[in-house]
Amino acid sequence: MSSPRTLTPISWYVTGHNEADGESVFHSDINTTPPVRKQPDNIQIFDCYLTQGFPIDLSGDKDIRTYEHLLQNPPGIVVPNGSAARVVDIPPGYTSPMHRSMSLNYNFVIEGEVDAILSSGEVRTLKRGDGIVQRAINHAWRNNSQTEWARITAVVLPVQPFQVGPSKGNASGAQDTEQKKE
Repeated sequence: MSSPRTLTPISWYVTGHNEADGESVFHSDINTTPPVRKQPDNIQIFDCYLTQGFPIDLSGDKDIRTYEHLLQNPPGIVVPNGSAARVVDIPPGYTSPMHRSMSLNYNFVIEGEVDAILSSGEVRTLKRGDGIVQRAINHAWRNNSQTEWARITAVVLPVQPFQVGPSKGNASGAQDTEQKKE
């Protein structure tokens, strides 16, 4: 299996305001390399930015303190009453377990090619530049390459509980971790 190092290293910049004159600046207290959470199945998840509360409170850099807190106390897939901006590296030939998170996700493929597999059996192949809006669906991801890593971005937002078909929409499967309490 190839190394994830074959993927371009991630740089992530957070902006802010100069206290003296209000000018826009790059925030110097945030590391430009987001922390990575390596999963047992070799998936790598970069938590680029995490927030809590809507609308997001930027005053006094409260959002930055929240991000730092959430890095020390990682949430599940979904940040309760918050948002998550992530990059996910998927190993060659990997297929995730079928799973559902109670979230609305905006995902974009930025390297490689992956299949989005739905519980209905439907499959869509996503290539670099393609995106998908996931609406609390039961799904799996498959990296189609046997030699190259794939990389997707994910913006994850919580959703209200809902009724669909014979059962209430809820999280299920191997990655059912978003209900974790702080």
